[in-house]
Amino acid sequence: MEIKRKAVTGNNEKGDIRVSVEPSSGGLTVNISSIEGESAYSRIAETINAIINMYGIINAKFDILDNSAAEFVVKARVESAIMKASQEMEKKYYMEKPYYKYRLRRSCVLITGNNPYLMSNIVKYNPDCIIFDLESTVSIKEKDSARILVKNALQSIDFGSSEKMVRINTLDICGNEDIEEILQSEPDGILIPKCESEYDVKKVADIIEKTEKKYQMKHNYVKIIPIIESAKGIEKSYEIANSNDRVIMLALGADNYAASLGIRVTDREYELDHARKTLINAAKSFSKQALDCIYSGTEDIEGFKKICRRIKAMGFDGKLLSNPSHINIIHDIFSPHPEELNIAKEIVALYKETKDQGTGIMQYNNIMIDMHTVMKAIKIVEMSRLRMNIKNNIKPDSEHHNTGSNTEDKPINKNKFNTIPETNDHSANNETINNNNNNNNNSNQ
Repeated sequence: MEIKRKAVTGNNEKGDIRVSVEPSSGGLTVNISSIEGESAYSRIAETINAIINMYGIINAKFDILDNSAAEFVVKARVESAIMKASQEMEKKYYMEKPYYKYRLRRSCVLITGNNPYLMSNIVKYNPDCIIFDLESTVSIKEKDSARILVKNALQSIDFGSSEKMVRINTLDICGNEDIEEILQSEPDGILIPKCESEYDVKKVADIIEKTEKKYQMKHNYVKIIPIIESAKGIEKSYEIANSNDRVIMLALGADNYAASLGIRVTDREYELDHARKTLINAAKSFSKQALDCIYSGTEDIEGFKKICRRIKAMGFDGKLLSNPSHINIIHDIFSPHPEELNIAKEIVALYKETKDQGTGIMQYNNIMIDMHTVMKAIKIVEMSRLRMNIKNNIKPDSEHHNTGSNTEDKPINKNKFNTIPETNDHSANNETINNNNNNNNNSNQ
């Protein structure tokens, strides 16, 4: 076996032994130091020589620092060092190329599908996602005209870095027709209202698949966001999250959910705790994002801020909005604080250093760091990078390519980790537009 790089195992704690091995062109060298003195040298040397001979190592340098380690510890540390130093791949626990799929969806503003003025002006608020609603905010007699208006808006208006999605009607009304018409304009995603099972998702996914082929679109182009709006849907949220590769996020619909329970949601929204926790766990179990419901107290800014802080702490990635003036608020709350970002950068840098050394062990401020913490840090750094791209009017990298894989998976550009400016997001003004234009009160779910 050939020693290809330096590797270190063990530590200087009592009862352990630190073993360092590195390549050498001058034959085999073993340097031993022990707190027990020379009496331990022969014992340790005999154990090490047996393992070296077993693996057939000819050229290597070993540096041994013993702290009264038992024989089984010596064997384990030496063998582990040899294995790490002889392998090209990184330790599986710390991935060679960490992948993280993420796109900012902090603000997903829902606009009426029959309101051309708002369609033309919403982009100046810089929402992460624009959702054109063909369902609850559009009357039955206006469904056809709204559908055609949204199609033409998607084809004609430059919405900048904002994602473009459409909430269709349920299939028993005219959801099939919505998909057929809207997909001609290649939206980024379709929101399924009142989703209660994986069957609901698969029916929509099947229609999207056939429509993509009809219009010769790239495979797996259009994503799906199920809106869960009932007690049954909440209980089925795990199967919904895992129902189809197109599903990128789960959204909560509060009004219809409360109606299914026969309750009224109060200002503090504690009645939604179970639904929120269940939806969050379902989404994160399958690496999906989670989107919270529209806030009912439109004019209560302090109440809105409190709810946003709470859902961020719970793990939500963003919130459905009906009022564009809330966009700046949620962007500020969901953006990493400078101290949080600095810590994340340090952890990412520590990860890279640890990976390069091949130790597979990380400590930050005397606290052990596991891969979950690393991935959280990577997410924070990536969020900051994406936020700055939006502020500088740089469109996100395309998520659409002609493969059958999850098109959101992208390798992180690790060269950008330590070069991200720290600013607050105030790119949109605070003008308020009447979203519903005399349609519905909340355009909620």
